[in-house]
Amino acid sequence: MSEPRQYPGVMVSSTFADLREHRAALMSALQGRQLFPVAMESDSALPDGTVLDSSLRKVREAAAYVGIVSHRYGAVPVCAANPDGLSLTHLEYREAVRLGRPILIFIMGPGHPVTVADVERDPVKQAKLDAFREEVKLADGELQRVYREFTSLDDFAVGVTQSVADLRGLLEPGSPAPEQSLYARPRYLGSHPFVGRQEQLTTLSDWASEAESRTVLLFEAIGGTGKSILTWEWINHYAPGVRDWAGRFWYSFYEAGAVMADFCHHALACMTGRPLSAFTGRSQAELGEELLRQLESRPWLLVLDGLERVLVAYHRFDAAQVLDEDAGSSDEIGDRHPCATIRPEDEELLRRLAAAAPSKILISSRLVPRVLLNQASQAVPGVLHQRLPGLRPADAEALMRGCGVTGDGSTMRAYLQRHCDCHPLLTGIVAGLVNDYLPARGDFDAWSEDADAGGSLDIGELNLVQKRNHVLREALAALPDASRQLLSTLAMLSEAVQYDTLSAICPQLPDLGQAVADLERRGLLQYDWQSRDYDLHPVVRGVAAGELPAEQRQILGQHVVDHFSADVHSRYGTIAGLEELRGHITVVRTLLQMGKLSEAFRSYTRGLGTALHNLEAAQEVLSLLRPFFGPDWTSQLPPGELALLWADMSSAFDKLQEHRKALELATAGVVAHLEMGDVLQVAGRLADVSVSLYNQNRLARGHAVAELGWRLSEDVNAVRARFGSGLQLYRSLARMGRDDEADAVWARLAKSGLVMGGADLARAEHLFERGLLEHRDLDRIDADGERFVVRGVHRLRGRLHLDREEWAAAAEEFETIIGMARRAGVPSLWDDGALLLARLHLGRLPDPAAEIALLPSGHLLLPELWIAAGEPDRAVRPALDAHAFAWADGEPFVHRYQLTRTEGVLGELGVPVPVLPAHDPDHDPELPCEAAVRAYLDVAR
Repeated sequence: MSEPRQYPGVMVSSTFADLREHRAALMSALQGRQLFPVAMESDSALPDGTVLDSSLRKVREAAAYVGIVSHRYGAVPVCAANPDGLSLTHLEYREAVRLGRPILIFIMGPGHPVTVADVERDPVKQAKLDAFREEVKLADGELQRVYREFTSLDDFAVGVTQSVADLRGLLEPGSPAPEQSLYARPRYLGSHPFVGRQEQLTTLSDWASEAESRTVLLFEAIGGTGKSILTWEWINHYAPGVRDWAGRFWYSFYEAGAVMADFCHHALACMTGRPLSAFTGRSQAELGEELLRQLESRPWLLVLDGLERVLVAYHRFDAAQVLDEDAGSSDEIGDRHPCATIRPEDEELLRRLAAAAPSKILISSRLVPRVLLNQASQAVPGVLHQRLPGLRPADAEALMRGCGVTGDGSTMRAYLQRHCDCHPLLTGIVAGLVNDYLPARGDFDAWSEDADAGGSLDIGELNLVQKRNHVLREALAALPDASRQLLSTLAMLSEAVQYDTLSAICPQLPDLGQAVADLERRGLLQYDWQSRDYDLHPVVRGVAAGELPAEQRQILGQHVVDHFSADVHSRYGTIAGLEELRGHITVVRTLLQMGKLSEAFRSYTRGLGTALHNLEAAQEVLSLLRPFFGPDWTSQLPPGELALLWADMSSAFDKLQEHRKALELATAGVVAHLEMGDVLQVAGRLADVSVSLYNQNRLARGHAVAELGWRLSEDVNAVRARFGSGLQLYRSLARMGRDDEADAVWARLAKSGLVMGGADLARAEHLFERGLLEHRDLDRIDADGERFVVRGVHRLRGRLHLDREEWAAAAEEFETIIGMARRAGVPSLWDDGALLLARLHLGRLPDPAAEIALLPSGHLLLPELWIAAGEPDRAVRPALDAHAFAWADGEPFVHRYQLTRTEGVLGELGVPVPVLPAHDPDHDPELPCEAAVRAYLDVAR
């Protein structure tokens, strides 16, 4: 008889309260490598001397030591054995050093998000913490003792996964090589055991073999069919035996903040062993190139779970609650194809992934991305498209029995086939109904024959989506009142929450624990042991939200609003990222679900809208504001409030380069405010119209609107209205190179006392184009929390460095800009080209032509890039295109700086400057809103 396998113990050492999630990630990584975490949680209530003895004994008994050092020093045992007053973590570390144990140290970097409570404030302890941090860094560079800095929980998870794999090899050098590592963000949380699916498992393994040429396998199915659990089962238990993978990577798009750029960050961190921070400042095109190089060099296995979340059909505030029948038919916000990606650059990356052999990419999705289908709706080359059916009847029966249900097998199979199509989620829910059948718990035969229970179900003629929804509604109707209230409350949220939040938003439930246990037993509520989050399956959330009666929606929604309102930010200027706004966003979303548009409007306009604008969170603005409007963009809000929301959406559309939609909403705002006689707002909205026209390169019309807004604000004689209109007029004049007129307008603006942020940036851009800008001018600009101003300052610094051929400094600036843009989800095409130009001159582009070719054909820096790459012939067409763009509407409505620059490039290339027509007013009629404003001015005078 063989001896039981002994797993090496690894001491987990750190402070506790501030590092709960980090410790959970570390222990999960250790267990995944068959290492046993040795932790001190169970000793926390012992006397100090006993705690220290127990702690050091655990270090001595462990085969290795892993320490996490945060911004807190931790508990200091008061006993004779600790005369220096060192913390428990510090003492554990020194004991591991004394014993010569292999040591891994993870140090929290200065950029890691922390709360005030998680920062050491005791000056004596702070000094000891500083000394401890320096002590643990004294590594000799060998695996026996190494340290690594991390700047986020995700960064830590990546580092732990890699380092623990190396540690396992050190502890058992004679053992067989461990399985290829799996890095998951996050680990999948299933609601029931995996059963069956042998046909699909075989398909997956056949596809993953070297003999199969197709790189992508896409499983398409409605929600709850088991796409995630199937792919998770296969990547964990079957894929390692198919071939020798370089590594396995799982990424779920159901998580908050999950987008293709973030997927690239994590995939590259997993593949290269570098920290996440190494990739955050790079363009998606560049990330995609590096990702493809990795995929083409070695066989990696990547899983993209829930890819529908990056598609237009799910670009809405209630994406977590969208039912299959409501998705895929239209765009809720604009005029995009519902199966197109929200971010255009994602389509290019998906297209290229289909050719990334020898690696394999497994995708699960409710919808098929348009880019992976041809015009005949067939999969493009390199893609295997499979529709995932329900379970085989025998497997559905096995799932029922695995949930504790008994009964006649043939009866069970026939019932599940007729009423559920053996849909896995429905099968699990039916099992919950049977187990809760009070006359005979768990007895399928008795339940199915009871006319008041399973016998009442007659849905065989419905399609699968209708069957699924019907069974779910039956399950909801059978819930006890407390369980139904808890489920309904969770359905109103978009994300998972922890127990303390559950308790706060369900104050009316005296026995919350019993309701939680009931929902878990029925398969309706999921719990993640690692993150300690409670969550609903998307299908359960969607059906439950749709079934909530209006009265209950008001009561339960108010609990959610009350809780998150108490937690919202009051100082929006200090907001660093969207995560800090989650509570306030939840308040607005919940009020919208309650039908309280006016309250939602007030909540949005009390700082949230400004904060989202400052963060350049255009995608979030559009998804949050769209529910205020009907299909025709009308609303029950008063016209003035409606027009203000139009203005915010117009600005968001402009940021995302949807300029026609932006113009449509901006002009509607002008008309609405004019009809109300709110002339101050009319002036502001005219500035928005001018911006949208400029973004369409309609300089003449944009300038005419800017002049009209200036004229209107002069008549009103309101300082702020005049400043906003004057600033847009100044930008227009500066753009056309009418410097004297622009300076005269600026002189008036400067006297207002309102110049700051965006206005200072506009002035700096004008000075740059005239060759008058210095770095010290940029030092004086106060961004006041506005990200677009911060990016603008970095861009001007980068342009100054480019003009002075300071390539390394320029590259640093544009890397910063692109990182900011990616985090905000806004385009940065010009900056992408500028970064390429700097890197080209630095010799950092292995294949310049390939990199340049990735830029869109109309990119204004293409001529300079091709010249710098030594291919002037390829610069001619882009130079002519750039000249035509700079000419815009024709003299005098031209981009003066760009025109002068492109004429110089054409001269360098020996190409004659084209003779283009001057501006023709007859081909540029005024907008209807202009005519309405002019009529108003004529009457007013």
